[in-house]
Amino acid sequence: MPGSIGRYQVSRLLGEGAMGRVYLATDPELSRQVAIKVLRLDAAGNARDAYIARFRNEARAAARLQHSNVVTLHDTGVDPVLGPYLVYEYVSGQTLRARINDGKLDPRAVVALARGIGAALDAMHTAGIIHRDIKPDNILIAPDGAVKVTDFGIARVSDVQLTRDGQFLGTPAYASPEAITRGVYTARGDQFSLAAVLYEALCAIRPFPGDDAVAVSYAVANDTPPPPSKWVKELPALVDACFERALSKKANDRFLSSGEFAATLAAAFRGSAQVSAVATAPLARRPQHAAPTPFSAEQPKEQSPRAPAPVMPLSPKSMAIVGVVVLAAVIVAVARWSGSDARDDRAEGAAARAPSAQPAVNATPAPTQPSATPAARPRNRGRTR
Repeated sequence: MPGSIGRYQVSRLLGEGAMGRVYLATDPELSRQVAIKVLRLDAAGNARDAYIARFRNEARAAARLQHSNVVTLHDTGVDPVLGPYLVYEYVSGQTLRARINDGKLDPRAVVALARGIGAALDAMHTAGIIHRDIKPDNILIAPDGAVKVTDFGIARVSDVQLTRDGQFLGTPAYASPEAITRGVYTARGDQFSLAAVLYEALCAIRPFPGDDAVAVSYAVANDTPPPPSKWVKELPALVDACFERALSKKANDRFLSSGEFAATLAAAFRGSAQVSAVATAPLARRPQHAAPTPFSAEQPKEQSPRAPAPVMPLSPKSMAIVGVVVLAAVIVAVARWSGSDARDDRAEGAAARAPSAQPAVNATPAPTQPSATPAARPRNRGRTR
């Protein structure tokens, strides 16, 4: 461990990751404790230039923000031995990861987290910064309950391009579906990550568990997590609706901002009915596939409007069969019509040949004779029945 970095006196190692180490140090000029982040150039290998580029990107992102829920960047410098370093405000307390490891957070603590992180994300997004790695390890909780967002190592700054389109960065368990499948990062992607973090804080279980990165990534892209009420009893139904909306697979179905999600979630915990429309609005726009509503006693079945049956296109084979059936029906109808006319003609001829029922005037009555038996009619062999 170095004794000093620049003018700062190092006290101890606070933590380390793949890219850097963070030391607790003292600023002798201002008599305050600071957290100094230095690059792990010993582990960079061939990625040394990429590490330095990301480090500078973090400095740019942190320098743009002055917000009570974002750690403040105090200074930057280059140490002759360790290389470039960043000096942040020191936040005593613990990470959200350590807090979750102790068990579920109560609803009031979850609401405080939502408001703090949501406000920080809104400030970042307004400044043109997408964090891209919101997770419990990057959330600091001070002893007084203050929430601080840290670690801008992979943040995207609007005028800095460090990654190719479609490249995934971040932690799969908290990344948005579009980040995992397409490498797309937006403000609503950060909101998805916030919802995943709050879900874990409230339930002490991740919304998308898995044994490895591949399983977790598949779950994020395809699975719908159980509602938080499965893990936390007597939770208001609107809380489930808030998480369902913020964790939607479609970015456009989520809340307009992280701050709106936090405010709606806080109202949902209070059981406010006024948040119902906001929490469930996108769900109401989704196509419904539920069974038809049963008829009530006040509404007879015949009065219910019926949707027209869908018209399905016929295949060429089906059209040929229909044509043959129609032609056969026409032939039968014509034949029956012809036979009917023939019967009518025979009936009229017989009536004309029969003697009149009334004798002619001044005529001598003819002697009555039995009528001859008419000859048998020939069968109409051509008639089709």
